Amino acid sequence: MGTVHFTLTENTQLSEEALARLAALKDRPIDYSDIPEITDEEIRVIRSMGRDLRKRQMFSLRLQNSTIGWWKQNVGEGYTGVMAKVLEEATKNPDWIKKCL
Repeated sequence: MGTVHFTLTENTQLSEEALARLAALKDRPIDYSDIPEITDEEIRVIRSMGRDLRKRQMFSLRLQNSTIGWWKQNVGEGYTGVMAKVLEEATKNPDWIKKCL
């Protein structure tokens, strides 16, 4: 069982009653009974996600501001990941790449 840890900063504004309730929880064990156990399949998926991250390599590419703006506007958050997927798909279509040369 774990314990509850809390940190109060000078900006924390709590009533005396709230501070007393927090202090009472300090040594109380955490009840994990409502949290489902992780399955072997879920562990496998999590591990494979870590392996996938290790397969990636940082890469720098210079693009026109208008190109970057288009991706940001049309894809939004995560646009660099989508760009990576597009490039990966392009490697499976050599004729399309030749068209761009």
